[in-house]
Amino acid sequence: MMNEEFLAGMQKMLKDEYPAYLKETEHESRRGFRVNSLKISDDEFFSLTGFPREKSPFADHAYYLNEAGAGSSPAHAAGLFYIQEPSAGSAVTVMKPEPGMRILDLCAAPGSKTTQTAEYMQNRGLLVANEINPKRAQILKQNVERIGAANVLVLNCSPAEIAKRFSGWFDMVLCDAPCSGEGMFRKNSEAQMYWSKEAVLSCAARQRNILESAYECLKKGGVLVYSTCTFSVEENEENMAWFCGQHPDMHIEETGVRFGRKAFDIFEGSSLARRIFPMDGGEGHFICRLRRDGDGQPRELPLLKSERIPDEASAFLKQQLAVQYPYYHCYGSKIYGGTYPFIDPGKCRIVRHQVLLGEMKNRRFEPDHAMYQSSFGKMNSIIELDYEEAVGYLHGLTIKKQCRKGYYAVSYGGYPLGFAKSDGQILKNKYPKEYRLR
Repeated sequence: MMNEEFLAGMQKMLKDEYPAYLKETEHESRRGFRVNSLKISDDEFFSLTGFPREKSPFADHAYYLNEAGAGSSPAHAAGLFYIQEPSAGSAVTVMKPEPGMRILDLCAAPGSKTTQTAEYMQNRGLLVANEINPKRAQILKQNVERIGAANVLVLNCSPAEIAKRFSGWFDMVLCDAPCSGEGMFRKNSEAQMYWSKEAVLSCAARQRNILESAYECLKKGGVLVYSTCTFSVEENEENMAWFCGQHPDMHIEETGVRFGRKAFDIFEGSSLARRIFPMDGGEGHFICRLRRDGDGQPRELPLLKSERIPDEASAFLKQQLAVQYPYYHCYGSKIYGGTYPFIDPGKCRIVRHQVLLGEMKNRRFEPDHAMYQSSFGKMNSIIELDYEEAVGYLHGLTIKKQCRKGYYAVSYGGYPLGFAKSDGQILKNKYPKEYRLR
């Protein structure tokens, strides 16, 4: 049973639509996914997987998910799609990222909006994805690597630390703020247990602190998108009223979308924001797009100093990669590749800077799983598996294949799952143990 105080608030908010809301909560939540345009087209994806094709209105390449066990499929392991609650795709749709931009996802884990933004950027520009919680930052890293983005800097620090280093640096900032999660009650019944009016007000206060850091990171003329997955006016329209009051150079813009409905008109411009309720085909979201006055030119940040890349690593990369990365960085024994210069994030803790290609071990280069998952370029040495072999590979099994000795990208349907090393008769499985199917 939902909290009575929460329901009373929803009744006051929705008025005549309250019975429709209650009726929707009796049904199971809708699941969704996005086809990863960094790796595959929509038509190719549905031809490969045979998934039912029911379009979601909230994002490009987004569909409702009606397939059981999708997260254990070879197509998911290959990063061909990302499972995402349908309305969660709305914020990036409103943001409208473009290739070549500098973009910050300030509260990024587990990565649904980061990966969606990366798809828009097509490996051009730089996407900084930050998560303050170390464990969640690792999940964010894994999802970024699986979808194959080659231009993402994953950080693990506070929004305030980001603001100190990247003041006025970003063309766009996405602030998908931690919230009371009222829009997830149907999806996650446990979230209902922790709801209280006090928790809502606590979230609203924390969101204001995060918004201050988001503002500091945004260049003049830049776009800030604020979003939550909650219904409360305190965390949504009232926070936007407070924020615009604190910063008169920030103005709410039209979202340019038709899904959902107008936000509540509690101050000038607030109705330009967008709300999504379960009656609108998703779980629940609030999205507000704002622009900062002016025309700012971001300052240049220093680059990380790279050590010399060992000859063994250079030779391996030339042999394996059909297209070389525009930028390389060597730190200690590890070598990274990227499509954007390796900027120095200062005191912000780096979880992953673009693509970890591998590391030197006893004067031998050992490639990393991320290199074979990357969407940038293609591999020269590829071994194709059928469906049963692919599932076996994801379970960690060795695969019998006669071929020349060496490293290979292991693919399903032409899309790499990871890599393996051949002794001429079998493929030694290099799929990470922590990712393997149980």
